This record gives sequence, C-alpha cells and structure tokens, in this order.
Amino acid sequence: MSKLAIAVLVIASSVPSFRRAGTTFTDAGKAFPEGYFTEEQLNDIHKEKKLSVREMQSDAIPEGVDTSLISAALTAAAAEKKTPAKKTPAKKTASQTEPTKQTGAKATDKASTTNDTGASA
Repeated sequence: MSKLAIAVLVIASSVPSFRRAGTTFTDAGKAFPEGYFTEEQLNDIHKEKKLSVREMQSDAIPEGVDTSLISAALTAAAAEKKTPAKKTPAKKTASQTEPTKQTGAKATDKASTTNDTGASA
C-alpha cells in the first residue's frame, strides 16, 4: 500500500527562531502545505537570507521537522482520493433569475391605472 504524499515547503531558519511573513520559523524546520502562503509572502521568504526553503513531497520530510500544519492537508487529500468530487450546479445570480418584483414609487405608478387628483369629495 502506498503512502499518500502532497507537495510541501520545508522552511528552516539559520537561527533558533525567526519571524517573517507573519510566521515563526525555527532551526528545526517547519513543513507548510502548498498554497499556505500568498505569493507576496513567498517572495519575502525566498529573499530572506536567514531562511532556507526546500520543496518536497510530504513523505520525504526529514525527522525533526514540525509537520503539524500538513496534517489537515493530508487528511483532505486522502478524503478527496477516496470520494471523487461531485459536480454541483452553479448558483444563479440575480441577473440570471426571473425579473424581480418592483417596489417603491415606480412600481406604484405602474400599478395605478386611475388618475388620482388628490381632491377629496
């Protein structure tokens, strides 16, 4: 039986603890699932000389690396593999549905067929 693997980034700091892109990195390393960071955050991480970034499969992560963040990603990938995605019909937007009922002054004007002069008898 083969072990399920997903693409991950393993990021380690050259110092015991270092923050960048709103995340704390350690010298032991931490694994992040693909798509965890925005493109801007990834650019900042790659530019930082105190961080090393390696891309690998989750089943190749070295011992000692914090893998707590990829547990959910692995669980989701396993569930997706077991049950194929169902196609759900797209929701209709207001412009795709039947015309809406008019309200307000314009609707009242259109609904009124008699001339009202405002005079009382």
